[in-house]
Amino acid sequence: MSAPRRVLVVGATGHLGSAIARALARRGDQVVLTARDAERLEALAHELAHLTIPHPPPPRMISADLRAPEGPAHLADAVLATGGLDDLVLAGGPFPRTPLNALSREALLDALTVHTVAPLLLANALAEQLTLSNGAIVALSDAGVTRPYPNHLAYLAAKGALEAGLRALATELAPRVRVNALALGIVTDPESGHDPARATRLAARTPMGRFGTPEEVAHATLALLDATWTTGEVWGVGR
Repeated sequence: MSAPRRVLVVGATGHLGSAIARALARRGDQVVLTARDAERLEALAHELAHLTIPHPPPPRMISADLRAPEGPAHLADAVLATGGLDDLVLAGGPFPRTPLNALSREALLDALTVHTVAPLLLANALAEQLTLSNGAIVALSDAGVTRPYPNHLAYLAAKGALEAGLRALATELAPRVRVNALALGIVTDPESGHDPARATRLAARTPMGRFGTPEEVAHATLALLDATWTTGEVWGVGR
């Protein structure tokens, strides 16, 4: 068994981020949780601290808003102040609906700030520490970057820019830091309402005939964190 790692999960209170945090904690890694909602962070940290595994490393919490101009730098400073870092998981950001007739400069800039600018600035701010630990960066992207769907132009443009930035970052940080992404198909969100008939139609169009689960995304994330001969790649999952 490999030695435990110290992993920062950005967007830890979302349905994907929390599943990734649980999977990391269950295998014995120390998880540093960050999100905007301090109450939800505290609840997740309490849950992870009481997992039924021998002596789970205590999770750390950092409430942060990466949309602020200094947000990524402040978060990086806070993470390093808690004792360093081995790996980074970028799982944050909303899924805004932007019909073409509602597209605006503001909508594009908002999506780019959350899904491209903030993640790349944070990764850059942590690059020196990740280099020291031979670390890995894994970001969640979207299969819609290469197979677009309607009404999400700003979001998909931002995710496409993120993938390009991560590939460039992989070149800059090789060979000490691996940088990769997961391009996700549709994943079930247990907290969102949905139209069962529409969900059935969409699922039938996928190769697997169903939506993915947050736990399956977590499994793929851990696999990519552990893929020691892989960098600059975007793995398609559930397309």
